[in-house]
Amino acid sequence: MRDDLSGLRALLCVAEKRSFRAAAAELGVTPSAVSQIVRALEERVGVRLLQRTTRNVGLTEAGEHFIGQLRPAFDGIDAAFESLMAMNGRPSGLLRLTMLRTGYNDVIKPKLAAFLAAYPDIRIDICLQEALSNIVVEGFDAGIRLGHSLDREMIAVRVSPDQRLVVVGSRDYFARRGKPTHPRELHGHECIGTGTSALVCACRRAQSPGGSSSRATRSSSWSSTAAS
Repeated sequence: MRDDLSGLRALLCVAEKRSFRAAAAELGVTPSAVSQIVRALEERVGVRLLQRTTRNVGLTEAGEHFIGQLRPAFDGIDAAFESLMAMNGRPSGLLRLTMLRTGYNDVIKPKLAAFLAAYPDIRIDICLQEALSNIVVEGFDAGIRLGHSLDREMIAVRVSPDQRLVVVGSRDYFARRGKPTHPRELHGHECIGTGTSALVCACRRAQSPGGSSSRATRSSSWSSTAAS
């Protein structure tokens, strides 16, 4: 009975129009259909809600009381639907993102101001972490990850060109230990790992105070990920 919103809507419309014919035109049905709906509602609740004559329709005392409670409830439902439709047409709400600091600097930071200006109803919460978090378990909407670190169950969209990673070191170090010629050789070197990769000493072009020698170790690209 409480879920019979169509019957309640019909009753409310009749009460406002004071006419089955006008209510039927508003609802897009026949006057007899409206009359049957309202009568069935009265039979279910066991109370007469409308006073009917051949020319007029009015509310009983019980009907007045019921409509007084019904109208604000339907106003709230209508407002909720309008708000929902507005959200469907215009992005809004909180967007929670997780990423490495390098991902933020490379992908998000250059575009953040323009994005917020274009979508003023969106609020962004960015969590910068050096360890990869579980996007689903920790309640994030999406994350920025290097392509080689993507979980196979995640949906990913590429958001950057290839990022070239290099190994850098001082001349003294390379003179003592030799220069690696392949990424796998880094396991035998004294490396400072960054982010999720323990194979690289630094990413992208860098210079050491005493001069440096560098060699590309791998290429990857940033991707935006979300749960499948």
